[in-house]
Amino acid sequence: MKEAIVLAIDGGGTGCRAALCNRVGQLLAYAQGDSCNYHSIGVERATENLLVLLTTLVKKQALHMNCVVLGLAGLDTKKDEAVLTLMVDQALAAANITADSVYLCNDAMLTLKGSVGQNNGVLLAAGTGSIACGFTKEGLETRVGGWGYRVGDEGSGYSIGKAAIAHVLKSYDGREKYSDISAAILKQLALSDEDALINWVYSSHFSVTQVAALTPIIVNLAETGDCQAQQIIQCACQELEIMVLTVIRKLGLLNAEFSLVLSGGVLKNQLVHRQLIQHLASTCPGLQLIDLNYQPICAILRHGLIMMGYDNNTLLNQLSRQLTTLINRPES
Repeated sequence: MKEAIVLAIDGGGTGCRAALCNRVGQLLAYAQGDSCNYHSIGVERATENLLVLLTTLVKKQALHMNCVVLGLAGLDTKKDEAVLTLMVDQALAAANITADSVYLCNDAMLTLKGSVGQNNGVLLAAGTGSIACGFTKEGLETRVGGWGYRVGDEGSGYSIGKAAIAHVLKSYDGREKYSDISAAILKQLALSDEDALINWVYSSHFSVTQVAALTPIIVNLAETGDCQAQQIIQCACQELEIMVLTVIRKLGLLNAEFSLVLSGGVLKNQLVHRQLIQHLASTCPGLQLIDLNYQPICAILRHGLIMMGYDNNTLLNQLSRQLTTLINRPES
């Protein structure tokens, strides 16, 4: 472990991953654990989960790192930054890890920075939630969305599932024309009828993740010609397009060359991907598309190496191959 100079942490909403690498991009250790998003599980439990992740990674050895870089879901406001900085400092100290520098950033922005290096870049992420962010090579940064399912997450899996459930209830009322969405959703959620659906929505069993998981059903129905499903997907694409174009315009990249990184399960659906890219490509002639086909922890590691002055064009692929091998290696 003495060769390790960068410790990277990808603190997503549902789980965390951590990795160590040396200056040439050799992956030295990898660990994964439970969520450290304090918004969903509280500060105390989030700190405990982060500490468990770190001790698993370093195997309880005392380590000094050149750089610790963390991409954290839920880092959205100045209050979040203060809370998470204290949380990270406590976990690092308890794990006997010291560092010359510790860098915290929103997970989406850090994934983008590690993906495109020091060029102009924009990221659109649409999974359970949604966010768009970007930066220029001159150092200007901005973000749009990412405000959570209560007031935001437009175009996300959750928003698609929520719109589908709303349609089921409106068609039950007679306010909208009945479609195949109703039977498909009731079957997916193992519910007998619309009364059971509304009871589930307002019960302790309701889950944002389960609502988001309805997205593939709506996409499949849209692809087979269901008009209501097509309308739901079209609205989601329009919301995502507004988000990413807002970032592009705020950064002054509308007529400039930039890399667009797409991330999240919603954007892996070909129907959504196709509709979105067709519109964006006609509006932004300098757009260069990058599909995120590596784990975000690799991009975070790369950004840590960039901060230390080490980078090359093969780092992401190199780290991704090593990580795949490490994850798939049988336990001895």
